[in-house]
Amino acid sequence: MTSDEEKKLTAQRPPTPPPLPPLLASHKAKRERPSTYLASLEAAGPDFMDTAVYVPMLDEPIKPIWYFFYGTLTKPEILKHILDLEEEPLLRPAKIIGYKLSSWGQYRALVNGEPGAEVSGFAYEVQTIEHEFKLARYETNAYKLHPCRIKFTDNMEPRELSGKTFMYAGDAAVLQAGRFDRVLWELQMGTRLPDKWKTPTEEILRRMGAELGNRAHTDQPESLEKKTSSTANYQP
Repeated sequence: MTSDEEKKLTAQRPPTPPPLPPLLASHKAKRERPSTYLASLEAAGPDFMDTAVYVPMLDEPIKPIWYFFYGTLTKPEILKHILDLEEEPLLRPAKIIGYKLSSWGQYRALVNGEPGAEVSGFAYEVQTIEHEFKLARYETNAYKLHPCRIKFTDNMEPRELSGKTFMYAGDAAVLQAGRFDRVLWELQMGTRLPDKWKTPTEEILRRMGAELGNRAHTDQPESLEKKTSSTANYQP
């Protein structure tokens, strides 16, 4: 390549960009700032992974809470035995509103009731979380813990406060109808029934209605037949 050609190529190239401006003092300070994380690691020493810092966990104080009882737990001697108390517990007569009692075998079961419906019983102030566990173990998973508003009926203070009670854990409508409670069965057995064994509530009611209707139709002709035969056989 001749010198003339080199000059032409040099003339066609774009000029070089100007140099960058110098960094300000503030920018230099930011770039030179040491890492806080690295500084903390350096201050911890080479064996910081082998030295564990023990931070004691302080247990939060357990506040006593009132429980409303309506069945066997209203007897002080039974409650004393369940909670392993040295003395008989002090129970206060009380009531809760908006509930009702139903029968579950030989036991009583608390379910939702009409507004204004009252359930009378007794209330007890549970002092420790251990006592709450003992009460839950006694009630079994057939009952679930439920918040409630307790109204005392002994004219002593406090007159009313928030507490807890045990409600029926299954299907309350099925319980009151006296039918098999699939929900409670699954809770107690820890498994679920196959779908083909499940009968919808609407189907159960339809079958019950059809069965009652068939009984009414079959009973009426039988009674008329008996009455007719008895009249025909009558001889004055």
